[in-house]
Amino acid sequence: MEFKKNMSGNNLVIEILGGIDNDSSEELKNYFMEVLENEFEQVHIDLFNVPFITSSGIGKFLLFYKNLISKGKKMKIVKINDELLELFKSIKLDKLIPIEPGE
Repeated sequence: MEFKKNMSGNNLVIEILGGIDNDSSEELKNYFMEVLENEFEQVHIDLFNVPFITSSGIGKFLLFYKNLISKGKKMKIVKINDELLELFKSIKLDKLIPIEPGE
């Protein structure tokens, strides 16, 4: 799993490349903790290149979302593939975090 990030105005865009399994979810958690130190208003997480995510990975997204909200920041998931979108909808994650489907 790899991460790419860049700023677009006041938005931080994070692109995740690769599957998120139980082992890499700890790496994701650590990365998200580092991201919280950056100055931005909203983070867009690009999941276009994420073929799968485990429940542990989803838990790290929820923890990150909770930490962002407590700091007055916003989060949006963008470019999500159809399989992950269906998963996120099935667990109602789309009701908590705004999600924009991929192109």
